[in-house]
Amino acid sequence: MKTLITTVALVVFSFAAGAQEQGDQPNIAQLVEDVNAIADTLQANISGVRDALTAAADSRESGAKLLDQMQTSIEAVHGSLAEDSDIWTELKRVMDIWDENRKAALEKSETNPRFAEVAEGWSVRIQQAGDLRKQILDQRANSMAMLDQVMSERELVLAYYELGQADRALEAMQTVSDDLGRMNDSMRAIVDQTEVVAGATVPQ
Repeated sequence: MKTLITTVALVVFSFAAGAQEQGDQPNIAQLVEDVNAIADTLQANISGVRDALTAAADSRESGAKLLDQMQTSIEAVHGSLAEDSDIWTELKRVMDIWDENRKAALEKSETNPRFAEVAEGWSVRIQQAGDLRKQILDQRANSMAMLDQVMSERELVLAYYELGQADRALEAMQTVSDDLGRMNDSMRAIVDQTEVVAGATVPQ
């Protein structure tokens, strides 16, 4: 009887230990799904590497083109804000209207004091318009100076642009390398787990 109890206990213990060991093992199905997902991501990232390498190879030409576009766009802005441009002619016309409104409100305030506040409101807005015009013209002058500085250092700007495009290509390559490492780790786990399971089922 004692021998029978001991035998049953050993069987139960062995079964529990096996179940525990199996519960601790990685899920092969999940590992395979992980590999497939990483492979899909890799394929997209590889295309990104190709694009980044092409951009790096053509960075001198593309950078020069972007600088030319920037210069053209900024010069167009400067032209639109020149002191003799239409926008300031229109502003003067509007400010003249506002000043007429201010004078009219002042006249009305003689019989209705509440119009004094309206007249003051127009005075404030006329002052703000003048201040903003000056701010915009000052900023335009600063912008013109900055553009001249950028273009005078065009070759240096292009050199840093090329370095930046090279960094983008290297970052894309690093991403692919990292993904490959993750995929290899998952496949290694599949192989290791398969060997463990296969070894556990070998008849004794």
